Amino acid sequence: MAVSSIACQMGVTASPISAATAATIAITAANGPSVSLVRILMVTIPACFIGMLVAATWSVKRGKELARDPRFQEKMADPALRSYIQSGQASVLGQEVTKNAKRSLNIFLVGVIAIIIVAMFSKRLLPITAQGAPIPMSVSIQFIMLAVGATILFATRIRPKAISDAKVFNAGMVAVIMIFGIAWMSDTVIGHNKPYIIDLIAATVRAHPWTFALAMFSFSAFLKSQAAVLSVMLPLGFELGLPIETLIGSIPACYAYFFFCFYPTDLAAINFDRTGTTHIGRYIFNHSFMIPGLIGVDTASATAMLLAKLTI
Repeated sequence: MAVSSIACQMGVTASPISAATAATIAITAANGPSVSLVRILMVTIPACFIGMLVAATWSVKRGKELARDPRFQEKMADPALRSYIQSGQASVLGQEVTKNAKRSLNIFLVGVIAIIIVAMFSKRLLPITAQGAPIPMSVSIQFIMLAVGATILFATRIRPKAISDAKVFNAGMVAVIMIFGIAWMSDTVIGHNKPYIIDLIAATVRAHPWTFALAMFSFSAFLKSQAAVLSVMLPLGFELGLPIETLIGSIPACYAYFFFCFYPTDLAAINFDRTGTTHIGRYIFNHSFMIPGLIGVDTASATAMLLAKLTI
């Protein structure tokens, strides 16, 4: 359960349609040499995939099997706890997937493929602006995915009110406002203190560029959004004069909000696991997500640094 939560967020970091990727494209184009979506994905996808595999491999033999776990067996000996644990058992095996679900998934996958194709042939496929350049890829991603969402609505004939009434939609809208609020606040603080921050870390980062990934990781532990972290930290990296391959190689380090275990995916994993083996420790930091998260992100960051030097 713990490494699954880590893996889903590492997937967001490497996704071609995520806000983090769109932010990276926009910021690199505005501050320095523009990097194409394909080149970014050539770094982030294999790096995050390798990091996820290493973390998952470590998790395979993590802890004791439930049949030999004395703490779990004590719970099963209590009728009330046993009833609570067994009542949470559910499975989708044998359940038929609806036609609308298949149709919406296929449309979504077509949208993802369309973004990759447009990114590969942007000069041929994207309209030219008044400045003589193609529409920015970050804008194109937003337009394509909005069109995908509208197409899914028409193809599946879902009532719009059913979407606004869904708990996932409401939770997502609240998260958007919260994350943007934190991002604006952080950008304001860093923007006001940028000269001091640059003077504080410039010598270390320029002497050891890889330490920029550590700074990004530390920032992400408090700012619970990959896109928000990149929006704040990448311009700072350009201010420090770091090479573009170092900045792209640092992207996997923008996910560190497992460090303090109160992100929704982590809390959901804890609630799903009624056995109690996925938990928050007594000392806050000794929770189930810490070690797989550190293994996954550290491995992905090191791999990304190497791949960026070879491909960017």
